[in-house]
Formats: sequence, C-alpha cells, structure tokens
Amino acid sequence: MSYVLRILLVVGAILSMFFMLKKIRQAKLKIEYIVFWTFFSFVLVLMGLFPELFYIISDFLGFQSPISMIYLAIIFALIVKLFFTTIQISQLENKVDSLAQQIAIDSKIDKDRPKK
Repeated sequence: MSYVLRILLVVGAILSMFFMLKKIRQAKLKIEYIVFWTFFSFVLVLMGLFPELFYIISDFLGFQSPISMIYLAIIFALIVKLFFTTIQISQLENKVDSLAQQIAIDSKIDKDRPKK
C-alpha cells in the first residue's frame, strides 16, 4: 500500500471520528450508535498504520489477497449493522402505529363523552 493512500486512510478515519464526536455533542447521535462507527474508524486507522497485520490475518484465514478479506469483512459488518438498524426501525414503526391507534381511540372517546 502506498504511503499516500495510507496517510489518506488514517486522516479520513480520524476525521470521521471527530465528525461523530461532534454529532454526539450536538445531541444528534446517541452514544450507543457511535460505538459501531468508532470501532469501524479504529479498524481503518489500524489498516493505515499496520497494513502488514492484515496480510498476516488474510494468510492465516486462507484468503488469496488481503483486500478480499477486507472487502468481505466490511460488507459483513455493514450487513449486520443494516440488519440491527432494520430491527430498530421496525420496532419504532410498531410504536408509532400503537400510538396513532391510541390517539384515535382517545379522540373517539372524547367526542362521545357527554359535555357538561
């Protein structure tokens, strides 16, 4: 890996960490969501600083090239993240539906009550 690419990778990962920390301070992102992205950025920094580590890991796991292992790992991590995000969205949609139904029921009860 060329030094320019390694430097860009490390700088990009560090900038993304600072961006995430800024979003936490602005209360636009919860801390539990930041754990995944911080770990992801940390792995990118490791890739930039110690590319030999990924050559060793890919040889150990039997990949022909480290980039194949990295692509597979990143795709897998993002699919897992997408799955858990989909679960959270589904739960929130169910809560919204329940709240809308409860509001409709309460509104109907209020209209049917005799006024004093």
